[in-house]
Amino acid sequence: MRTAFFDCPFGAAGDMLLGALVDAGLDVEAWKAELAKIDLPSGSFSVRPEKLLRCGVHSTKLHVFLSADAAHEYDHKHDLAHEHHNHDHGNAHSHGHAQGHEDDHEHHLHRHDHPHRGLSEILRIIESSSIQPAAKKLAADIFTRLGIAEAKVHGVTPDEVHFHEVGAVDAIVDIVGFAIGYDLMAIERSIVSALPVGGGTISSMHGEFPVPGPATLELLREARTPLAQTSIDYECLTPTGAAILTTIAERFGSQPDMTAIDAIGYGAGSLNPAGHPNVCRVVIGQSVPKKGSEKNAPSSRYRSELVAVVECNFDDLSPQVISYTSEKLLAEGALDVFVTPCTMKKGRSGHLLSVLCKMEDELRVKEILLAETSTLGVRSSVTERLIAERELKKIDIKSGETEMQSVRVKIGKDLDGNVINVQPEFEDCASVARETGTPLKEVLNAVVSKARNGRDA
Repeated sequence: MRTAFFDCPFGAAGDMLLGALVDAGLDVEAWKAELAKIDLPSGSFSVRPEKLLRCGVHSTKLHVFLSADAAHEYDHKHDLAHEHHNHDHGNAHSHGHAQGHEDDHEHHLHRHDHPHRGLSEILRIIESSSIQPAAKKLAADIFTRLGIAEAKVHGVTPDEVHFHEVGAVDAIVDIVGFAIGYDLMAIERSIVSALPVGGGTISSMHGEFPVPGPATLELLREARTPLAQTSIDYECLTPTGAAILTTIAERFGSQPDMTAIDAIGYGAGSLNPAGHPNVCRVVIGQSVPKKGSEKNAPSSRYRSELVAVVECNFDDLSPQVISYTSEKLLAEGALDVFVTPCTMKKGRSGHLLSVLCKMEDELRVKEILLAETSTLGVRSSVTERLIAERELKKIDIKSGETEMQSVRVKIGKDLDGNVINVQPEFEDCASVARETGTPLKEVLNAVVSKARNGRDA
């Protein structure tokens, strides 16, 4: 199994992690071609990898240049946010923290009198692109994780998290760019070292905070990330870097066993301190996980995704209203709706209404529940689910000697295309059974057999 070990003793940022992949052999032209499939304003950015030394270590610094107009607007907005920029001025614009990494703190929640992109809009941009499905999913997962952390810090919902227009472009390049590179490098699993956060303080439009910043700290808490002690006196782990690493990490810890090392890459930060190389390192090689040693390792046979679970309780609502609300939620895009009987306070019989939905639909689902039910509050959480690839098709089966009838079937497959589940549409099968006088179970068996094997039972 192709495994990556992200070794980050001196911290990490989005551009550093992407630079490490480039340094490890990522095909930059293929990467740029994929990144161009993202629907961003023409000429809004350009990227250039630079080979340089950090404490004598050959590494790659990935520069993200914003257009001249965007750079001016970015500077203007960030006068409200930061006091510690490093800027290269000219026809394009590059940026980075004086602390050593990219300026990604105030990409997020901000005053609404500036142009901005919401998290839902960014997720739609990613979803509507034609980049590879694996890269698309990883980018969406990273952005979602980052949005959830920002939302919790600021006491809002993920839908209310917004990115400055130019900051959004920069974050998209870092996060989507990393996801594309990760996919192009064919990495199947990642182990991440314990992470340092640095020291000192950071200044933002919300005030001065100790390092790590609130969003970074929330990301580390949620992922139960082990922290490494360090004498570094600046912020060395940014929110974007933390979001990427906590999303890809199968586990945190030491270098995994590898039967062979295929590539090594060093990604450089903006600062070049004398005391240590300001780089993060990726080691890519072949490994075989030990049986039972990583019980929570995600299966490579299925896709996983983060979804929201929205719930509310009530003991005074008509069953007709519950049914109507459930139908409305499904019509509005909910992935699933289910009702569980429960006993509430004073021994009253009640119901728990649970809704599974995409992250971008969470706010709308909450509003429907508040509008349509008697509840005075709803709660939500984020969970991960493994999902089979789904295909809807029609299966023709014999009805009598020559007549054929079509039955709709939902087929579940793993990522290798193996059929793992077949579910015929019950009403179609019941109709065939009634019309032909064939026992229903025989119709069901015939449909399942043909769907699995491509021939009649």
